[in-house]
Amino acid sequence: MTIINPLTPFTLVALEREAFDARPWHGYVLEQSDELLLLHMVSDRYDLDGYCAFRREHITLLDDDAERTDLVRRALRAKSELPSKPKGLDLSSMPALMATVQQSFGVLVISRELVCDDEVEIGAVRMASTTSYALRWLDAEGHWTNDDRAFRYADVSMLQFGGEYESTLLAVANERELEREKGAEPSA
Repeated sequence: MTIINPLTPFTLVALEREAFDARPWHGYVLEQSDELLLLHMVSDRYDLDGYCAFRREHITLLDDDAERTDLVRRALRAKSELPSKPKGLDLSSMPALMATVQQSFGVLVISRELVCDDEVEIGAVRMASTTSYALRWLDAEGHWTNDDRAFRYADVSMLQFGGEYESTLLAVANERELEREKGAEPSA
């Protein structure tokens, strides 16, 4: 087992967070700050599927020679998939990252595992202060709903974005909004 320097960009790693996960996450290290580490994620289908920012304080191991690393590397090479780094993200803090992700990707998948370990919030920040935010929720059917509850940035343990699931929900929601604006009937 090799513990790598996470400053090395585009290194495929297994990332462990003992307090939260039963198995490691796999992805390519893209960038880090004092607070956050950004990976281009590898899905269980062995393809690149979105990004995930982890709080560095929760990471217990970064391993570039983990059990599945060779398989993942070979599968991605066979599929001609290469990691890429999104432009314009600010990893200086969770509020800054959430704001810049929302500008580029439109929707966030927010985990607050220390508060509620079996739930995520999918949506967009609609109101924010320096310490908290309120969401416009995106439900599993692709409908937007406003929520007035305040959530603390300090409770966000992980932020995912740019994945197929949330991107598809956003596309459905956007289509519904266009239809509503035009007064059109939904297409079959």
